[in-house]
Amino acid sequence: MMRKLMLWGAAVALAFGSTAGVASVVVVKSLGPSAKSYPPGKTLPETAKIILQGGDVITVIGPSSAQTLRGPGNFDAKQVALSSAAGQRGRFGALRAAEIAHNPSIWDIDVGSGGKVCVNSASTVQLWRADSEAATTVQIRSADGKSQELSWAAGDAMASWPAAVPIRNGTSYQIEWPGTGERSSLDVVTVSNPPADLVGAAQVLIENGCQKQLDLLVESAGKGK
Repeated sequence: MMRKLMLWGAAVALAFGSTAGVASVVVVKSLGPSAKSYPPGKTLPETAKIILQGGDVITVIGPSSAQTLRGPGNFDAKQVALSSAAGQRGRFGALRAAEIAHNPSIWDIDVGSGGKVCVNSASTVQLWRADSEAATTVQIRSADGKSQELSWAAGDAMASWPAAVPIRNGTSYQIEWPGTGERSSLDVVTVSNPPADLVGAAQVLIENGCQKQLDLLVESAGKGK
């Protein structure tokens, strides 16, 4: 259930931003013979034709949803973008801002998932946990040896990153669960003024290699159709 809430909040919060000045669609995933022609991160203006061969499968994000296109076939980028906008009400438009505020953002850290992670503000980073039933404490360590405990009370899913272990761009951090031996490693990329729209956010995540957040964004936006 909490995972679903995260998916809703991540995409919805982004979707309420402006899409002015961005490309109509951006490729986020690409498989098949035409993958080289449509690599992840490629932006397509509304005048572009997307020409796919048999076996091609590409996923694109438009202004308010993601779509997967399968070849063979020719697709208008403008039509994809318009279809994306038409799906806005089903996923995003029906929610009020007050409902969104309680859900995590795509820029928050999933404490149980390691790897490269993009954050939008080093001073307001939030950590999210999937299982919030019981109280939990973890130990956070930075590459320079600083460490600090971080605790969640029972029922809490979010906690603020400890100020005693400052977040710095390009720095690695270890998160350890005392008593279990479990740990995850985070490589942090800080993003200044991240785009508030789906297309811009996808581009930033692709450029910085934050694949898990990109996958979450695509999964969220895909439910907008």
